Amino acid sequence: MALFITEYSRLASDSGSNSIAAPMEPSVAEQAVTVPGTSAIFNAQTAFVMIHAQEAACLAWGTSPTATTAKQRIAAGETRFVGIPQGAGFRVAAVLGA
Repeated sequence: MALFITEYSRLASDSGSNSIAAPMEPSVAEQAVTVPGTSAIFNAQTAFVMIHAQEAACLAWGTSPTATTAKQRIAAGETRFVGIPQGAGFRVAAVLGA
């Protein structure tokens, strides 16, 4: 089982320079994390990530996260966007969830 993580630095904008609810491509970085496991530290430019779970998992975020089944759950097949502080050395840890 894996988590697929795409890192983004900003939102896209329309022709009037208004932000739209879509990430600006190209992405800053991409990772695939085997679960259970912990991602690499996110790029210093990363402001938010898109995370996709192949199977249900429980997540923890931070500079030294420890995931447990009591933490944030993501469902099998779910894709979620999560904001993170830029340049803070964040990563995500995951364990299999029910």
